[in-house]
Amino acid sequence: MRIKVFKAATIQAAMLQVKSELGIDAVILHTKKYHKGGFLGYKGKEVVELTAAVDDVPRKALPERENKNFAGNETNQADRVFSQDPIVPRNIVTQYKSAGNLDRMSDSETAPSTKLQKDTRQNRFLPTVNDDLQEQKIKQLEAELSQIKMMLQQTLPDPINSSQFVSVPEILAEHEVADTIIHDILKGISEKQMLQNKDAPEVLEHLTTYFDHIMHSGNDIIIKPQKTKIIALIGATGVGKTTTLAKLAARFVLEKEMNVALITADTYRISAVEQLKTYSDIIGLTLETVYSPTDLKAAIDKHRDKQLILIDTAGRSQHNDFQLNELRELLAVDPNIEKHLVLSATTKYKDAVDIIRKFSLCAPDRVLFTKVDETSSIGTVVNLIHEYPITLSYFTNGQSVPDDIIPASSRGLAELLLR
Repeated sequence: MRIKVFKAATIQAAMLQVKSELGIDAVILHTKKYHKGGFLGYKGKEVVELTAAVDDVPRKALPERENKNFAGNETNQADRVFSQDPIVPRNIVTQYKSAGNLDRMSDSETAPSTKLQKDTRQNRFLPTVNDDLQEQKIKQLEAELSQIKMMLQQTLPDPINSSQFVSVPEILAEHEVADTIIHDILKGISEKQMLQNKDAPEVLEHLTTYFDHIMHSGNDIIIKPQKTKIIALIGATGVGKTTTLAKLAARFVLEKEMNVALITADTYRISAVEQLKTYSDIIGLTLETVYSPTDLKAAIDKHRDKQLILIDTAGRSQHNDFQLNELRELLAVDPNIEKHLVLSATTKYKDAVDIIRKFSLCAPDRVLFTKVDETSSIGTVVNLIHEYPITLSYFTNGQSVPDDIIPASSRGLAELLLR
């Protein structure tokens, strides 16, 4: 048996090489796809590799029969048209091996050839094949093909799973991670890992280690004994500050059994106050509404006995300097207020950079990303933490209170990339 490896740009081109060199009787033993060239395989050309084999033992020649009615080789050649085996196009097996599906064969391919037997009166020197024997041989062939199909399904990759294969460079590009960061990530990864599917455990571990080195993560809010922790959420309109504040309140009240106070300064939207009032009633907390820096200071002093004070602020446009200065003055009433800038993960990278720069006037301490469940690209988050020394606090991934919020971590960010 001869075994040889063929390489081409496409599966069709590789199959043509197999057919040309080994013939149509060749059997495909193994198929593989990989990238060649580029940066460690990234952005390289896709190569298809086929391992094929063919039996090099020559076929036993059919016995020549004499035909007394005709002289010369013509009669012998006519005798060779038919043997005791039925005439079945040999490309049936080849097509089956390449497609792996018997159902795709047309009736004309699976039925015995009767073209040469159709009219024996016109070609009376051609012998007629016994119909019963021919039908028996066809059934035997179909059974053999079914066995081959079963073997192929067990040995070759599942077509559905193959279509779902995504490598590390591909998943990073899909999330719109900057090219410079992709190259930085791939520097510390072997070529074998690079060509692994994104679901491989080694891929998650590598990304987690990478984010450990570049990511400033404060994880969960830390509350020290005998000291009140004050958290204020700031950010643009529509990023989900009020819902996030309710999640934090429920998290610390229901899960950690702490004393929490809620304060809202978002008096620009009546719906925001009503929404937070509904949450506070469900959790069993008192809600304070403030309209000025003086009111905020008084509300904070009133709840100094609480372990945690959460402050909701009105959404501010990064393009409105007056509103940003107003927010800065509001939060200046207490230097111990820890300010979390809330950004939506759906925000374009350019706009997110603009928001971070403009809200730096208020000196945010940490950044909280919402709506990670509403985007198919987490590249904005990765690009920001790579380019700016920001400290992350939480990710929110839904509207459910208090479930859909998790402390930001390097492993959590890696899982979001590989989901």
